Parts: sequence; C-alpha cells; structure tokens
Amino acid sequence: MKRLIAILALMSHPLFAQTTIEGDNTVISLGNAPIERETRSSASSAAQAVMRGLDKLAGASEDIVLTAGMTTKFGPLSITMQDCRYPKGNPNGDAFVNLSIVNMLTGKPAFQGWMVASSPALNAMDHPRYDVWAIRCKLDDRTPSVVAGESSPRPLERPEGLRGN
Repeated sequence: MKRLIAILALMSHPLFAQTTIEGDNTVISLGNAPIERETRSSASSAAQAVMRGLDKLAGASEDIVLTAGMTTKFGPLSITMQDCRYPKGNPNGDAFVNLSIVNMLTGKPAFQGWMVASSPALNAMDHPRYDVWAIRCKLDDRTPSVVAGESSPRPLERPEGLRGN
C-alpha cells in the first residue's frame, strides 16, 4: 500500500505527469508518452431553448419555448432559463440548458442547474406531478419548435382494438 501511494505521489509530480492544452485538445502525458487525448469542442449560446413539460397525472405533454432571462409558467411551476448552449457550428447538436424552476405553491425551488438534452436523467427535476426536460436550443423564430418526427403534439393513443372500456 505504501508503495502504491509513493508511485501515485511520483506520478502527480510535474516531472512525471503533465497536462497540456494544444489548441482544442487536452493531452495528459506520462513522461514523454501521451496517455490520453481529449478534444474539447467550443460551445455557442442560443437565445431560446425548447423544453418539454409533462403533467404525469393528466398524461399531457407540451413543448415550452423559453427565452433567456424570461420566466414561463407550466402548471404551478415557474421556469426561468439563463442560458442554452450547443456545440459550435451544430445548433441541432446536444443542448445544455441552465434553468431555475420554482414551485409557486410552496415557494421552494424544484430545480436549479444544467439539464442535458441527450441525458435527461443525468440532472433531472424531481417533482411528484410534473416533469420538465431539455429538447434543444432554438436560434431564432424561423427555427421550428418541433422537428419532424421528434415528437407529436398529441399523446400516443392505443389502436381501436386494444382500447379498454
């Protein structure tokens, strides 16, 4: 165990392990050999974000378009978006939305932080009745709120033969 601690201490020494940034790449080197190369992509901000809200009790979903700095109501929730970021040059790419959601009935925050469109469960809002998650950033009013095939404004319905009475 002591030997492992000594090796880790030596590896953290600048002579043995170095992290350098070369353009958009982060390179972690051990001695002279690079052991990890990570590419950082730049992000751009959008003025609007498309979110989806779900009333779990009613089974109804609704797309919510948020504008930076503005507050929107969804049920008893007050949603304020601070920023919507997407990969530079790819507005349809993964969206990261910074939100503040307050339950107006209790006055307590229901969510504060970043939501990631590709991983909604990574940092999800916890509310017994309502759910809100990020879909994507919206650049301007010409950008459609819903992309074809992305979702339906109506909830899914069972075929006629499978409906219960």
